[in-house]
Amino acid sequence: MKRTLRISKWVMLLSFAVTLVLWLGFGGRAEFVASDGPYSAVVYVSGWLALLGLASATVLSMAFFGGLIANTAKRVAIQQSRATRR
Repeated sequence: MKRTLRISKWVMLLSFAVTLVLWLGFGGRAEFVASDGPYSAVVYVSGWLALLGLASATVLSMAFFGGLIANTAKRVAIQQSRATRR
């Protein structure tokens, strides 16, 4: 699980970084604003990379909150077992 989170984190960071470079540095934004289409590959690749970054961020968010819920459930179970022993 930790390896999946590590991979997901790096995929998210790299995809957002490359998207930002393509969108701002190579004229993707200017082309998208200036024309009605069809667009060059820079615009499409930026969009797909941004979508990949959002998917990776979703995986990371689900893992983070899932871990919080699991830890809370463990803590409640321990507290309840201590309370029933008394």
